[in-house]
Amino acid sequence: MSQYPNQNFNAMRQDAIRRSREMQRRAQPAPPAYTPPDPEPYHPPMPDDPAPGPAPPPEHSSLQGLIPEELHSLLSDWDGEKLALAALLYLLYKEGADGSLLLALAYILL
Repeated sequence: MSQYPNQNFNAMRQDAIRRSREMQRRAQPAPPAYTPPDPEPYHPPMPDDPAPGPAPPPEHSSLQGLIPEELHSLLSDWDGEKLALAALLYLLYKEGADGSLLLALAYILL
């Protein structure tokens, strides 16, 4: 009777080896299937003769109707921060703010 368990053990080992090889074979990645390339995005054809549109607005076009030409030429080289400080200075002056505050803002502008 001692032979039967040993033979059974060898058969079970062979069966386990066979199953592990089968699982490894199935686990191999399949070769990639053919995937067609992504289609090019659609771009509508450009007209040969573009219609003339309005001319681009000149710089500071929003200021030209509001401030005189002399002041516009003076403020043309100011950046946004200086313009914001000048606007704040003007508003505070109109509201009757303290003179020392107005002088401090004017000093910052210089």
